[in-house]
Amino acid sequence: MQRAASLLKQWTLPLAILAGMAGHSLFSRLAPLSVWLLMAMLFLTFSGLKPRELGFRRLHIFLIAIQLGGSLASWFALAPVSPLLAQSVSLCFFIPTATAAPTITGMLGGNVGFLTSYLFLGNLAVVLTAPLVVPLLAQESAGMPFFPFMLRVFFKVTPTLLLPLLLAWGLRWISPSLNAAVVKKSWISYYLWAAMILILISSTFHTLFSPGEKQLAMEAGIAASGIAVSVTLFAIGKAAGKKYRLPIAAGQSLGQKNLLFGMWLVFQYLDPAVLISLTAYSIFQNLFNAWQIGKHDRGTGA
Repeated sequence: MQRAASLLKQWTLPLAILAGMAGHSLFSRLAPLSVWLLMAMLFLTFSGLKPRELGFRRLHIFLIAIQLGGSLASWFALAPVSPLLAQSVSLCFFIPTATAAPTITGMLGGNVGFLTSYLFLGNLAVVLTAPLVVPLLAQESAGMPFFPFMLRVFFKVTPTLLLPLLLAWGLRWISPSLNAAVVKKSWISYYLWAAMILILISSTFHTLFSPGEKQLAMEAGIAASGIAVSVTLFAIGKAAGKKYRLPIAAGQSLGQKNLLFGMWLVFQYLDPAVLISLTAYSIFQNLFNAWQIGKHDRGTGA
């Protein structure tokens, strides 16, 4: 029974990806549920996190510098060659850490407190810099007012992240026994995350398969760029984290991205073809996470 449960957990993410691809016209209709699944998942994750576990370290600043600096550097390097490729790579660097990352980090035995602290710092950095970075990527939006756009991004990200945390810590304060019962059920968050992946993949594929002219060579290059950025960020994060004995948390902080937020930016401001890079990034990061979880469950490390 235990082996069956382990196999189910290991294969849940790949199956969710395949189901999203095959049934994109059906599952894409569930997109409005994604934000509620996300908040429920975060509530379960944060219920086991004590406030004193939060703290900010020098490594957080280095990871943010890679996130933002890589975004700007890739744009200026690639824009003269291909604005579309520049948008794709730069956005993959820029979008913040996935709010699902604490769940995966906990399952891998990593430091959830470190990652949660980076989650706040990274999202704050995106909120403050998006009004400058996004108009750079989308030249036609260069004239948008700074503060209205900053507030728009702020209110897109913050409630989803902050409300589950406040509810979880409020429950911990009001009823420790009920909080303890919730913590025992925190494993459910993994399967909520898989449902989110199903919705994300199906929504993206539904958009990509809509009628219109296709350029297969270009789309393959854009997809490859998303995978390349994902590999790069996971590798840099894990390498930097080893010095502080935080390879799992640092790797997930930098590599596991909030693709839902990235999709929102694409739909609002960028070329729809950028979705190809986000989809490739999403598929790779989730297959990689599934591999890490399987390796961790077998006791061979992450």
